[in-house]
Amino acid sequence: MVKPFLFLLMLAVIMVSCKKENTTEEQPTPETPQITSISPKDPQPDDVVTITGTGFGNVVKDLKVSVGNTALSVTSVKDTEIKFTVPATLVSGTLAVSIKGVAATIKDPLGASITVKPKTAATPTFTAMSPTNGKVGDVITLTGTNFNPQMSENKVFFATTTGGTVVLATVKSATTTQLTVEVPASAVTGGVSITVSGNNAVVAEGFNTTFTVNSTSGNGGNTVSYINALSGNLSFSKIATATKEIGAMIIDRPNNMIYYSDYTILNSTAGQNTIYKLNPAGTGAPEVLTTDARITGIVKLTTDAAGNVYALKYEGTGPSIYSVYKISANGATVVEVLKSFDMSTRYSTKYFFFINSAGEICFRPGLKINTSGALVSTETSLLLGVQQKDGGAFVDGTNAYLLQSTANNEQVKTIKFIKWNLSTSAVADAGLTPTNIFGTDDAGFYTSTDKLSYIKYAFDASKNMYAITDHSYQSGQTSKTWIVRKVAAGSNASTLLGTFLIKFPAVDLNDYNSAVEFIADAAGNLYFKANQKDIIKIKQ
Repeated sequence: MVKPFLFLLMLAVIMVSCKKENTTEEQPTPETPQITSISPKDPQPDDVVTITGTGFGNVVKDLKVSVGNTALSVTSVKDTEIKFTVPATLVSGTLAVSIKGVAATIKDPLGASITVKPKTAATPTFTAMSPTNGKVGDVITLTGTNFNPQMSENKVFFATTTGGTVVLATVKSATTTQLTVEVPASAVTGGVSITVSGNNAVVAEGFNTTFTVNSTSGNGGNTVSYINALSGNLSFSKIATATKEIGAMIIDRPNNMIYYSDYTILNSTAGQNTIYKLNPAGTGAPEVLTTDARITGIVKLTTDAAGNVYALKYEGTGPSIYSVYKISANGATVVEVLKSFDMSTRYSTKYFFFINSAGEICFRPGLKINTSGALVSTETSLLLGVQQKDGGAFVDGTNAYLLQSTANNEQVKTIKFIKWNLSTSAVADAGLTPTNIFGTDDAGFYTSTDKLSYIKYAFDASKNMYAITDHSYQSGQTSKTWIVRKVAAGSNASTLLGTFLIKFPAVDLNDYNSAVEFIADAAGNLYFKANQKDIIKIKQ
C-alpha cells in the first residue's frame, strides 16, 4: 500500500509536468520587411537611390542590398528608408533587399527593376580668350568650364579659307577651366569654337569669340612656298630637291660640300639608293658621288680633314651588322675599311659616326675603328641615357656633342649636353642643356616630365652652336613650328634667330632616326631637310 505522503508527492509531480506541457509559449513571427517605392529607378553613376518601406531596422550590417548579381554598399538605413550610391560599375538588374536573411517583399506597383543610365557629361562653356589677336604660331589662352584635363579630348577650331570652314589648332595644355592653344597655319580672322569629348562648348552671353589674325612675320627673305617665317631675320631658299627622300645629310666644312644619302625606312630596297653631293651655294643639281655597286643602304656619312667621304652601310643581314667604306672626294676611289661587323659588340646599339684628327672612325665612346681598320672596343660601362635620334654633332677633330638623359628616362628636364673627346673616348658635362637654349620659348614644357621631341644641333667653324626644335606638334597635324637659336662658343645662353612654320611637311614628322636633318657650314649658314626631298638653306 502506498503511503499517503508518497502518493501526494507523486500527484504533485504529475500535475506540474502536465502544466508545463499545456502552457508552452508561442514565439512571435518576425515582421516581413516591405519595399513600397524605389527612387530613382533609372539612376546614373554616383546618384543616390532611396528605398522606402517598413521593417528595415537601423543596423547597416543586418542589411544586404543588391542589383542583379552586384552587392551594394548601404550609405544609411532607418526602419523606413535605405539609401545607397550607384557605383560606376553597376549594370541594370532587379533590386533585392534582405534584413537578417529575410527577403523584403516588393510592394512597389512599378516593380524593382533598376535601369542604370550612362553619366551625362557636364556641358562645357567658353567664357574668355586672351589675347584676342595675334599671328600664326602664337599661343593663346581660352577660359571656360568643364574642359577635359586630357588634352586630346579638347578640340579647338579657328576660321580658315583653305580646306574647309575651320582648322584644328594644337592644344598645348589643358585643365578643367583653361586651354592653351597655338594659332594654326591657314587660320584667318573669325570665330573660335571648342568641343569637349564631342560636346560643343556653350559661349557665354555677350562674349565675342572672334580672333583677329595678324600678318606679322619674319623680316628675312623667303622664296619657299610652304614655309611661313614667323619671327626673326632668317632668310629661306630651296637649293635642291632630291629624287627620293633624303636620309643622312652632312656637310664637309673645310671643303664646303654637302653630302646626303637617299636610304630611309620608306626607301630601303638594295640597289635603289646611293650618295649624292651638292654645292651649298645651290648652283647645279645634286650629283651622284660614286656608281660603285657596294654603295647602297647608307645610313650615316662623315668626312675627314682631306675631304674623303666615309659611308656606314647597313648590310641587312642582322639588326646591327654594318660595313664602312672610304670614298675619295671625286668618287673615283672606293675602299672597303671594314666589312660586316657587329655594331652591338659590347653594350648598346646606339651609335654615331665621326672621324677624329687621327683618322679613327668613332661610333660611341669606347667603340671605334682604328687606323689599321680593326674594330676596337674599350667600353667598360653602358653610357645610360644617350639619345640617338638627335644624331649628335661634330665640333672639330677632337670633340663631338651628344645628348644624355641623366635619369635615363628621356624627360626633357633631365637632359643635358655632354662633350665626347673623340681621341680619348672621355665624356664630360658640357655645361649646357636644352632648357638653357629653349626654356624661354616654352617654360612649361622644359620643366615638365614630357619627353624631348626633335632637337638637332650643328656647329660652325668658330664653334658656335645652332639648335633647332619643333614647337607645336601633335599626331595628325599637317603643320609644325620650328625655333632656331644660336649658342655662342663658350656660352650656356642662347639667342633667338627666328621661328618658322612648315605648312605641309610629310614624312619629316615621323619619329625615326634621320627624319630631321640639320647642318651648318663654316660661316654659320644652316641647311634643313624639309618636305622629304628638299634642302632648305637658312641664312642669318
